Amino acid sequence: MTTSPGEPGELLVPGRSAPGPGPGPKKLYVTDASGNVRRAVSVAPAETAGSGGSGGSGGSGGTAASAATRTDPGFFRNLVKGLNPLRQQTRTAMAMSGLGGAALALDVAATLNLGNPFLFYDRRELWKEMGGRLESGRSDIWFSYFQDVGPNWKGHAADLLGRRVRFNTTVLYEKLHGVTGEMSGAMHNQFKEVLEYDLSVFGLYAATAPILRTLAAMSAHPAGRVALISQVGVFASALGNLVKQFADVYMACEGDLNKAEQKLNDLRAAFYEEGDPARGRRDLTLTPAVADRAHIHDYWQPVIEEPR
Repeated sequence: MTTSPGEPGELLVPGRSAPGPGPGPKKLYVTDASGNVRRAVSVAPAETAGSGGSGGSGGSGGTAASAATRTDPGFFRNLVKGLNPLRQQTRTAMAMSGLGGAALALDVAATLNLGNPFLFYDRRELWKEMGGRLESGRSDIWFSYFQDVGPNWKGHAADLLGRRVRFNTTVLYEKLHGVTGEMSGAMHNQFKEVLEYDLSVFGLYAATAPILRTLAAMSAHPAGRVALISQVGVFASALGNLVKQFADVYMACEGDLNKAEQKLNDLRAAFYEEGDPARGRRDLTLTPAVADRAHIHDYWQPVIEEPR
């Protein structure tokens, strides 16, 4: 393991000279017993790793790479555009009924809580992509060791690397992957709940506005006014149910985020001394001696197949 100030560690397996310095992902070069390079695995620097310092495990598979561009289909803009004239009709009818104060307050509360479900859809996909890259990186490191290093090299360094892959790197990747799954699930639930709430609000106004508009036109007649007041009361009650529905959505989201926070606490404990970022990262690197060319044969011995 060769390390320079400000740079993530770099593992050199015998048979390959060190690559030149420069930015970007580092490489894990794996050779066979004859010194031929069998595999080169990209390892993301710590600065590009997501979830607070995952680079200490040897890389995160590029979890902070930019996600594919997703275009907002405009559902929320179109919904608000279609809802505004319906709201105007209902607000006029509510004012004419004499119940305008309470009903208008519920109208504001119900429509103010509308949200753009695409924002949560986008975050759901982002966390899914992070999870996929993490699993890809974990698999690359796992198979690189057990297919190329394990069968071809023995000695203290090979044993040390094997223990790190089994009990350190893999465990940390699993913890990171668990957070991405938890957050993707939370964003999916929020996407679903916000979409359902938006459609409930629009459906209520679309169904009620024509009725209130007709009754408002008849409100000069006593029977028409009674019908208008009754219908506005029903509408206000439905608005109150929508406000309660939003409160349920909010609490469900809080519950999902609380579960994710617990996993993040586990991550902090895995990556930082005493789980406190202020105390610095845990030492997750291999000893530099395994890459000391003056003593490399003390640590690495090729596996020589016995002649048949």
